[in-house]
Amino acid sequence: MSRTADRTHVTVLCGWPLSGKSETAALVGRELGAHVVDVDVLAQAGIGPPEADWWTSDAGRQRNLNRMAMAYELLHQAVRVHLEVAQPKRSLVVVSTYSRPSSWHFLKAVLAPHPEVLFKVLWLRPADDSPEAVRELLGRRAAAGYCGGCTTPAEYFDVKARFVPPPSPHRVLDTWFRHTPEACAQRALDYVLAP
Repeated sequence: MSRTADRTHVTVLCGWPLSGKSETAALVGRELGAHVVDVDVLAQAGIGPPEADWWTSDAGRQRNLNRMAMAYELLHQAVRVHLEVAQPKRSLVVVSTYSRPSSWHFLKAVLAPHPEVLFKVLWLRPADDSPEAVRELLGRRAAAGYCGGCTTPAEYFDVKARFVPPPSPHRVLDTWFRHTPEACAQRALDYVLAP
């Protein structure tokens, strides 16, 4: 591995729901010896699952927005703990949609006191997100017990429509069904480990 791998790093895998962030992060984290922190896992464990059909009303959207704001607070506290409490500092792979600029602002505030930390961002997005492909992937993930926040095509397209690209320098990775998770992880590692 390069000397870059020896530095404490925070690698963010962001992007649309269902883009393979969690699966790619698990492979990248294992290769880097980094802890993987996933906002969907934190939300599920710390706050509970999203309510059914939350996107069908303004009140439901607001409740889900509040739920995810709490999940992002947990996520950013986890980053802070890894950088400020752990001795030595522990590298992280952070998994989150990061669809709103305010979420990026909070993460950057956590990272600001740590300029020595290598920070890299990858934007994952499906190579094929036709309604049929989204339904197929949702069906497979439901059968496997997937705990992500997106469970219907309507939710997927809602989040995709309001997604704002990362404000930091980043690399875009096209994912399913064009590339395997292993190929995505290798391309992510090539970027993360580049000087």
